[in-house]
Amino acid sequence: MKSFEQSEYTRRVAQTKQRMERAGFDLIICQDPANMAWLTGYDGWSFYVPQAVLVHQDEDDPIWFGRAQDAKAAHYTTALPDSNIVGFSEFLVHHRVQHPVDELADLVKERGWGQAKIGVELDAHYYT
Repeated sequence: MKSFEQSEYTRRVAQTKQRMERAGFDLIICQDPANMAWLTGYDGWSFYVPQAVLVHQDEDDPIWFGRAQDAKAAHYTTALPDSNIVGFSEFLVHHRVQHPVDELADLVKERGWGQAKIGVELDAHYYT
């Protein structure tokens, strides 16, 4: 069940992009669960592991990034296309050497955003 109507989703993304433009950001990476829910409708209790919503100025839809086993909840609660729901590898959960943010960085690079001006929520309680 989607959390809100498509028109509301579109309005929120557009409002976010306007603020991004004023701040000079090409890409933002939201990790605060409240902001992730506001942008996409995703409302999973999976914030004990890294998760994020990425919004890029040139993309119509945000990208949800989180634990692979939580991706199904993103499919049910958001209006995001399947290609914008990206689950990180399960072996990374509590891995001693590798971290899910490594895959997040790879995703940013794969999308061609490696040189983008990126904003992150440094004050988010669950920021990793």
